[in-house]
Amino acid sequence: MVTLSVIVAMCDVRDYCRTALKSLALNAREDFEFIVVDDGSVDGTSEILREMVPRIPGAVLIRNPYNLGISATRNIGLSAARGRFFTFLDGDDWYAPGYLAQLVGWMSESGVDFLRTGHVRVYGRKRKIVMAPLAPRALPLNPVDYIGPVDASTFMDYPQSWAGIYDRERLLEADALFFDESLRTAEDRPWFYKLHLRTRSFGVVDLHGIFYRRDVSTSLTKVPDERQLDFLPAFRLIFDELDRHPRGYELSFKAMRTLCALIVIHMDRAESYDELIRGLLPERSAQTLRDLPQDVLEGTLSGMDAARVNKLRALMSRHQGAAAR
Repeated sequence: MVTLSVIVAMCDVRDYCRTALKSLALNAREDFEFIVVDDGSVDGTSEILREMVPRIPGAVLIRNPYNLGISATRNIGLSAARGRFFTFLDGDDWYAPGYLAQLVGWMSESGVDFLRTGHVRVYGRKRKIVMAPLAPRALPLNPVDYIGPVDASTFMDYPQSWAGIYDRERLLEADALFFDESLRTAEDRPWFYKLHLRTRSFGVVDLHGIFYRRDVSTSLTKVPDERQLDFLPAFRLIFDELDRHPRGYELSFKAMRTLCALIVIHMDRAESYDELIRGLLPERSAQTLRDLPQDVLEGTLSGMDAARVNKLRALMSRHQGAAAR
């Protein structure tokens, strides 16, 4: 019986994938499987994977014929998974030795649908422990109760799918297992809303055995092209999900607050994007805000600081005429 499936997405991570693969080997166990999915790498990653993956106990290699994106790549791994539990690893990150055994131990004892952890943020040689958001530790919790509050950092602001472990059968029963393949970035945000709205229980533990690189120039968080705008359709999916939930209206204020904050963040760093994206960002942002419930938007703006509210109102006013045409 396979207890744990680790889905490892790899795409053009030649300089980092050896560390990730070595960390899998240091965590190997007879009842663990490692599903490494090469998403059409073209930088030499594929050759390293063909060399190293067969040497790792329990590891299999799947290669996409061309780049399909992170959502489709994870879904391919999830479809191949046989484990009772599953988790993720990105190709430029790595595990501490023995971390996965600890993770499975906590999950087995908890009996919850999914478990969230902290992680270690890596900047070059610097390390910083990042705690999971505020919540009771090592206790079964109701997921829907931890979407809010609106004005605090919650699990909706901690959308790292690799910082956790999940019960595959329970997520499959809840129709919450797979990612939306239309999203090339921000895919974790609607996925976590599904988990918190559709599952019965989750837990939090202070494990910090996954190392997350923040200084990788090829990371999807740093791409300057149109993929940066996928947070907008991601939030449309979130609002669709909330519309179907009995507490959806109440919880939609948290989603709107996060969306507004993200729009301002993207606007503030727009100079680092391609010229096309600099033009599309304000137009699509304004359209998204107009298309969502206006009472929720107004209620959200009334609770935000003046600087961000002024930017958002100026954005909507500036692009209102374009929408009317």
